[in-house]
Amino acid sequence: MPRKTLGTPEKHRVSPESARSSSFMRSLRNASSPSTSPSRNATRSPRPGSLAQAIAPPTRAALSPSPTSDAPGSSTSTPRGTRFMGMEGGTATATTDPSSSSSSMRTSPSPIPAPRSTTPTTPTTTEDLLKQKDDRIAHLELSYQQTLDALTNASSSLSSFSSLTSTTAHELRLLRLEADALRAERDELRSGWNAVQQSLREREDEIRDLRRQMRGLKEWVSNSTRADATGAAQQVSDEVLGAGMAKLGNELQNWVLVNFRRAKVKTEGLEGERREELGRVVPMSEEIMGMGGKIHLIQSVVSRLLMEMVFRAYFVGLTGEQERVVREAEGMLGAIVSTPESINQWRALTLSILKREADQKLQAETAAIIDAFVNKANDILDAITEVDFQAMEARNQGLKHLVNGAIDMSRLLVVQKAIFKVTMPEILPHQRVLFDAATMEDIGGEDEESLSDREICCVTFPGIIKQGDESGGQLQWTNVIAKARVLCSPEE
Repeated sequence: MPRKTLGTPEKHRVSPESARSSSFMRSLRNASSPSTSPSRNATRSPRPGSLAQAIAPPTRAALSPSPTSDAPGSSTSTPRGTRFMGMEGGTATATTDPSSSSSSMRTSPSPIPAPRSTTPTTPTTTEDLLKQKDDRIAHLELSYQQTLDALTNASSSLSSFSSLTSTTAHELRLLRLEADALRAERDELRSGWNAVQQSLREREDEIRDLRRQMRGLKEWVSNSTRADATGAAQQVSDEVLGAGMAKLGNELQNWVLVNFRRAKVKTEGLEGERREELGRVVPMSEEIMGMGGKIHLIQSVVSRLLMEMVFRAYFVGLTGEQERVVREAEGMLGAIVSTPESINQWRALTLSILKREADQKLQAETAAIIDAFVNKANDILDAITEVDFQAMEARNQGLKHLVNGAIDMSRLLVVQKAIFKVTMPEILPHQRVLFDAATMEDIGGEDEESLSDREICCVTFPGIIKQGDESGGQLQWTNVIAKARVLCSPEE
């Protein structure tokens, strides 16, 4: 298959066979004959510098012999700026130098004598002219073939480069798509990982809750299996006792805030028994009111009454005679038994029996204690605050509920084999009681480090201290189950 010329129309291609054909030779001879019309050649001359001019046959004037440049009067001398570009198809083509043309256009219209021509002498015979044309055609064909090969190689290289560029761009697109897919996969894996972590945390919380429930069930089973036919002591953990005491303290604070938040408290002007009773229950009442702590004063009054009438009782609900008999029995047993552990176990078991029957057998005595507590508290509080008779019934009901909770806590403490003591520091005038971070909790919101060696103004709720272990032995061990809530005096 013949090779096509890059960028060259098929009609401009000239093959060696066509150049050397008989018809081509006849056309050359006819072109060199004097019968050829110069006007025809002139009208068919191609545009200078075009490809058609490069392959066009020579004009008649170029094929005809011309005199030498040395002859006088010669009109065939080559003008300045004119040079031969080559011969294609047996025709010599001459072109004019653009610089010379432009310079001639800029000069004046007067004729300029032509210089001596340096063009070699034109052959005089037809054979020499044809040979020269054949040589020129062979040279042009070789040059054309070399140019064509160079252009073909350049086209091949350009095609290879284009193919490589297209392949590289395609690979780059594939890599980008793969990177996007990997990013999406990474985000999906990350979201899945977060979901797994969240699920794991929820499972861990659930496991902790189940373990806590299992611990409580084990304690319940352990306490239940200890019971005998007469009933056994209900043993609970220190955390349960501490949480119950904290709940009772919060209920007292809420009761005071609901009923006395807007009440006006006055300690001046009290006379007789009420003044003495207030001074006995809260000796530092004047100092507390001077600090603007009316809520703290009322909390201190109720807490002190709880200590005297509930927490200091051997077992709430027993009459004075019954309490004396049980105490004597415990003392007699202590004189016989050598270990305190056995005495504490006997006490816990005996009082557990009473606790089980207290709701029925001790109901009247318990109700009398509750009524006495409410009456005593109202006597003191009505003396220092304004009485709202419309809210009196609701206030008494809340106070009774509070006392019932304190009685249940007191009974739960005394049926334990370990010794639990409810402590409430007593503050007297002209006597300094310093803050103890181990057993006290400041309700003023100050830092405990800054409260060292600070004097206490009042105690708003008691605390619990445990002595001994769960079996009633090792009485040298002490542990603070709940800290007493106190209010420190302002720093001087």
